[in-house]
Amino acid sequence: MKDRLITVIISVATTLGLMKSVPEAPRELEVDRLIVRQELIVSDTGSPWEQGYEAQQIPRGIYARALHDGPGGLWVRSRLIKGEIDDPFDDRFHALESSGKRRGSPGHISWNLWASDAWRQMAIIQGEALEDSEVPNGDWTGMHPGRLRFQSFRPGHDEPLTDAVLGQGKMSIGGGGFGGGGLPYPEAVLELWGGKLKEHPVVTPTSLTVQSDDGTGLQEYSIIAVAPDNSQSAPTMPVRANGRASLTWDSVPGADAYIILRNGRPITGAIRIEGSTKHWTDQGQ
Repeated sequence: MKDRLITVIISVATTLGLMKSVPEAPRELEVDRLIVRQELIVSDTGSPWEQGYEAQQIPRGIYARALHDGPGGLWVRSRLIKGEIDDPFDDRFHALESSGKRRGSPGHISWNLWASDAWRQMAIIQGEALEDSEVPNGDWTGMHPGRLRFQSFRPGHDEPLTDAVLGQGKMSIGGGGFGGGGLPYPEAVLELWGGKLKEHPVVTPTSLTVQSDDGTGLQEYSIIAVAPDNSQSAPTMPVRANGRASLTWDSVPGADAYIILRNGRPITGAIRIEGSTKHWTDQGQ
């Protein structure tokens, strides 16, 4: 029994000694330069991926990898918030060919969904250079001329359809074929390919409702919808309230703002209110 007690005491003492000899992980690390040769993981679980979403590569926090055994990249979970003081926000997409040849399309932004065990693109915005036939490569100096290409995928097609090409103060819009060059580059300020241009005047709201009033006396309210070019709809039929009122109405297609009328006279300028249902209260101005 005595031998066993001595053995237990020695084991406990040895364990305590080992625990003291191993330093605790630092809670804070301050360095002048940090070099990560393979992977950087910012995760409360220690795993780069959210449990159950390893195939989709949904990060638990931040995961960055170098070009050590495949393509590198940076995965960010949740919001990516960028800010600057006394300097404008600036995101740049850089790409080049190892041969020294110019790369005409240095990158794109895509929106994707998970389907059939892979991420599938739905829509793309791509930056691209002008063609050599438009501006020869030897004439490129300073800020190089380019354009934006807007693409989306249609049902039953594996290649995206170019919906719009925008740049150099000109725009092509319409159906331009799947993949490849897509829409022809515009020569006029605005070119429409396929279909026709249809103009829709701003719609007069029809759902103006009095939610409450302060009981100070009869008032009549109506509203006018205002389009982005400042054209206006006809006023709505007036609604009556027994005092200064709180009003609601539904947004209408083409309207960018609204003007409130009390007793047939405008009492606001063009006001912009968020949400599909608008709420406004008369403060007596």
